[in-house]
Amino acid sequence: MQSFSPTSIEQYKALARTWAATVTVVTVRRTEAAIAAGEAELDGFTATAFFTVSMAPPIIAVSATSTSSALAMLRDARGFVVNLLAPDQHEVAGAFARPAVERVGLWEQLPWTGDLAGAPLLHGTTGAFSAGIRQLVDAGDHTLVL
Repeated sequence: MQSFSPTSIEQYKALARTWAATVTVVTVRRTEAAIAAGEAELDGFTATAFFTVSMAPPIIAVSATSTSSALAMLRDARGFVVNLLAPDQHEVAGAFARPAVERVGLWEQLPWTGDLAGAPLLHGTTGAFSAGIRQLVDAGDHTLVL
């Protein structure tokens, strides 16, 4: 798996070039203070809106409905990982598209490694962008997480 390092612009560009229209799963590790009763420390969602914004500095964006649990989990995390799923990972995409109550036990079934902030990098992907949250931008009924 190729992973993103914020110190390497060439690696950022190389990984961005591999992403055409793949399905992505955004994963997070919630901060300890943000974990509410019934919420998992690790979480994620299948994202349909992911894109690169800038090469210098390297900035990516994920779009989430402003009232969604996806945005709430991103707000509760120090950072996030955009996992670029491989063609054979359709079951992974489906698992993260389900409601949170149906994802119980999912992390015990998936191989993963934590990034520097502990957010899950899923194994078997074509690559992953690991990012801190720079800015939230309101965009109609969605929020862009940069």
